Amino acid sequence: MSNYRRLPLSALRAFEAAARHMSFTKAANELSVTQAAVSRHILTLEDHLDIQLFNRGNQKVSLSPAGEELFEAATLSLAHIAAAFDSVKRREKARRLTVGMPMSFATLFMSHRIGDFVANNPDVDLHLVSLERSPAPATDGFDVSVVMGYLARPGFTATELFGEEVFPVCSKSYQTHSEGIRTPEDLVNEVLLVMDDQHWSAYPWSPFDWTHWLGLFGISSDFKRIITFNNYPTMMQSVIRGHGIGLGWRHLVSDFLKEGTLIRPLTESCLTGRKHHLVIPDTAIEREDVQIFRNWLIAQVEDLNPPAAAADSMVISQTQATSSEHGLPPED
Repeated sequence: MSNYRRLPLSALRAFEAAARHMSFTKAANELSVTQAAVSRHILTLEDHLDIQLFNRGNQKVSLSPAGEELFEAATLSLAHIAAAFDSVKRREKARRLTVGMPMSFATLFMSHRIGDFVANNPDVDLHLVSLERSPAPATDGFDVSVVMGYLARPGFTATELFGEEVFPVCSKSYQTHSEGIRTPEDLVNEVLLVMDDQHWSAYPWSPFDWTHWLGLFGISSDFKRIITFNNYPTMMQSVIRGHGIGLGWRHLVSDFLKEGTLIRPLTESCLTGRKHHLVIPDTAIEREDVQIFRNWLIAQVEDLNPPAAAADSMVISQTQATSSEHGLPPED
């Protein structure tokens, strides 16, 4: 109705309680007001409608025909409003925090830690989405994205997480059966596991494989034995099972190194100059669950960048990303 703003809604609530209990006293107790206040609300309604809603006796009240009609409408309307309140509350409580990230990061880094986040943040409904590419924050619609590289765009806030460090990794069982790995040049005689072109085509960065890594040490790619994969987590499982040596990105293999599942057969390492970022839409940056996840993830990646002293002794590659619709190129 067009004049609903003029309805005495507080009085209507008192009327509904009084009509339901058939008692002004019980209605007052329910609403935590005085009986006189309930009586005034009922009189306000009757003056507004210019009709009597209750038949008042010496010791009890009853509804008039007009009162019965209003009570039925008020009960139905208030029930609808209560249901709407419950629906809004449930929807707000069930709002998911959607986090997008490359599949390798989700499988090899995040899966080792997500139990800790859930245990310490039971009120955050987390939805992890892993992609065979780097997330594109402008089009994917995630609340939070772990992005390979970043090109600043209006409406998004980015936080640098870590840079890329790459080095050979293998299992202890493989090293035991190998004839000996003492220098990078020895690797050309080993079984090397490598990612194929299909894998790299899904990412915003140019390939960085054994040819590039060994080339930084002046070694030609005259490989003896190669096994090719299109999925990095699958390749790492093969490395763990002792099938060969793979290139390990520190942020993806750090947990396996700590637990001894993987080892580094050589100390040589490479910094690619590429960065990973946490990207959040400005529309979501103030959300409590977003801030909780952001702070947690930043704490989790603190040890992924090598100490300055160690970085000084590493080979630095100036490998740069290429522009791609699948992700954002780096700003470096």
